[in-house]
Amino acid sequence: MSADRTTDDDIEDLLRRHAPQVLGALVRRYGHFDPAEDAVQEALIAAAAQWPEDGVPENPRGWLIRVASRRLTDRLRSDEARRRREETVAALTPADAFVAPPPGEGPAGLGGRAPSEDDTLTLLFLCCHPALTPAAQIALTLRAVGGLTTAEIARAHLVEEATMAQRISRAKRAVRGAEFRRPEPEDRDRRLAAVLQVLYLIFNEGYTATAGPDLHRTDLAREAIRLTRSVRRLLPHEGRVTGLLALMVLTEARTPARTGPDGELIPLDEQDRALWDRTAIAEGTALAEEALTQGPAGDYQLQAAIAALHDEAGRAEDTDWPQILA
Repeated sequence: MSADRTTDDDIEDLLRRHAPQVLGALVRRYGHFDPAEDAVQEALIAAAAQWPEDGVPENPRGWLIRVASRRLTDRLRSDEARRRREETVAALTPADAFVAPPPGEGPAGLGGRAPSEDDTLTLLFLCCHPALTPAAQIALTLRAVGGLTTAEIARAHLVEEATMAQRISRAKRAVRGAEFRRPEPEDRDRRLAAVLQVLYLIFNEGYTATAGPDLHRTDLAREAIRLTRSVRRLLPHEGRVTGLLALMVLTEARTPARTGPDGELIPLDEQDRALWDRTAIAEGTALAEEALTQGPAGDYQLQAAIAALHDEAGRAEDTDWPQILA
C-alpha cells in the first residue's frame, strides 16, 4: 500500500478512471457483462471503504481486477464445473494477464498500446454497437464507461430510474453475443464515427438540454469531455477525436456567460466575454489548430475552428466573419 494518504476526491477520481478498464478486463476474460459489472461495483465499494484507511495500493487497477475477479467467480458457482475452471484460472493467472492486448497487438513500448487502454476503447466500441439505438448507446456508455449510476443517468435524462434500468438492460442483452474486440480495420472508421457521435450527443444534451428547467447540465457536459479526453489519449493522432475535444472545450468555456440571473439564455453576441474561461479557450484553440493538421478536415475540426474564432474575439464585432464564411 502507498504510504501517502490521498483525499476522498482523489480516490473517487482514481476509481472512476479505472472502472471501465477493470470492467473491460473482466468482460474480455469471462464474457459475462451483467455479472462482471456487478463484480466491478462490489470491488469499487470495497476500495472506497478500504483505501482511505489503508492507503491506495501500488497497483490499484490490479487490486481492483483481483477483487472483482474473485467476486465474479463467486457469482458463477452455480455451475460446479465452471466454478472450478474459473477459480483455477483466477488463482494461476497474474492480474495483468486479465488485460492482455488483442491478438496481433504488441505490448506498450513495443508498438502496441497498454492493455488497459485497449480495453477501455474496446468497451466504448461495444457500448456504441450498431445494433443499439442512439439512446441505448448513450445510456450504456454512461453506465459502463462513464461509471454513472442508473439513477444518475435517469435524472440526467429526466426519466424514471426503472425506465432507464430497462433501457440499459435491453442494451446489454442486445450486445450479449458480440465479441469483445476492436473492430476490424475495414469497420474502424464507421465504428469510431459512432463512438464520437455518441460523445457529441452526450455533450450536446448537457450543454443544450432538450428537457427540464436547466439549460445546462454540467454533469453530462463534463462527462462527455472526460470521455473524449480518454479517447484522445488512445488515438492522439486522429483528427476527428482532437477536433471533437476542441469543440467541446471551446463551447464549454462560454458556459459562465451563457445564462442570465433568472436562467434566461443570453445570445452569443450579447454575452459578457470577461466571464469566459480563457484557460479553456487557450487549450481549445491549440487543439483546434492541431486537429486541422491531422488529416482531412471533417465536421468536428471545422466546427472547432469556427468556435475558436468566436472565442478569440474580444468583442462580438471583432469576430473574423470573413474567415468563418470562407
